[in-house]
Formats: sequence, C-alpha cells, structure tokens
Amino acid sequence: MSKILNLKPLILIILFNYFVIVFGPQVLYIIQINIERFLRPLAPRMLIGFIQATIGLVSILIWIFIWLKLYKYLFARVIKNKK
Repeated sequence: MSKILNLKPLILIILFNYFVIVFGPQVLYIIQINIERFLRPLAPRMLIGFIQATIGLVSILIWIFIWLKLYKYLFARVIKNKK
C-alpha cells in the first residue's frame, strides 16, 4: 500500500478518476434500478424520479468531495516532503 502512495499525486488522481469513470456508471445504474424496483409499487413515478435524481446528484457530489480531499492531501504531502 505504501508503494502506491509514493506514486506521483497526479498519477493517483488519474487512477482514481479512471476507476470512477469505468466502474461508476455500472454501480449507479444498479443503484437506480434497485430503487425503481423497490419503490415502483409504493410511490408515484414522479417521486421515484425525484429520489433517483437526488441519489445521482449526491453520488456525483461525493465523487467531487473525495477528489478534492485526495488532491489536497496528496499535493500537501508532496509540498511538505520537498521542504
């Protein structure tokens, strides 16, 4: 694990984005389909769509939040090590 963290920060961020881009749509699709299947008999379509849109938005915001935290952590560590 420590060898992975010693890579250049840009490479780690690119790898993180690659995994999110490759696996993210499949995971989001599975979540959306399961929400649809669970709520179909219980709620109107408009409410189901609103819930799906909200969960999609939250997942995108979580991705951005994690990306920013990773960016700050990795580059702060590099700057601290160079001093």
